[in-house]
Amino acid sequence: MSDFDVQKDTADIKKLHEDFCEANTCADWPFLEKNVAPGDVLVWYNLNQSNYHGLDHIVELWKMLDSKAGGGVHALVEPRDDEITIFSDSALVTYLLHFEADFGKLGKVSQDARCTEVWRRSEDSWQMIHFHCSNYEPGIMGGK
Repeated sequence: MSDFDVQKDTADIKKLHEDFCEANTCADWPFLEKNVAPGDVLVWYNLNQSNYHGLDHIVELWKMLDSKAGGGVHALVEPRDDEITIFSDSALVTYLLHFEADFGKLGKVSQDARCTEVWRRSEDSWQMIHFHCSNYEPGIMGGK
């Protein structure tokens, strides 16, 4: 385990989380290429109900969505109830999300979701290693 500064790490992860949400508004795949673990490390459970494995796989999806939207995805991404927990060399971000996008010929999406990001500290940066986003509907079977 490395030495860590919880306040600095929390601030760094908060910035990455905010930038990740912003990247989702415009299919900014260069953000993914810079901040996701390389190779096949990433496991991504997408809101579209499919799974993506590895950096190249999720970048391929974002590029396809951008092209179907005519080269300009403009999504509304509204996270709320964000919580960040630091565990030495890893970080967990959980939040609820409202997402709206027009993907051109693929159609329009408007969904509420629950999300989890998992970040791992590398030698000189944090890298996303897991993302989970699934439909959210409160109140089912006593859930919140």
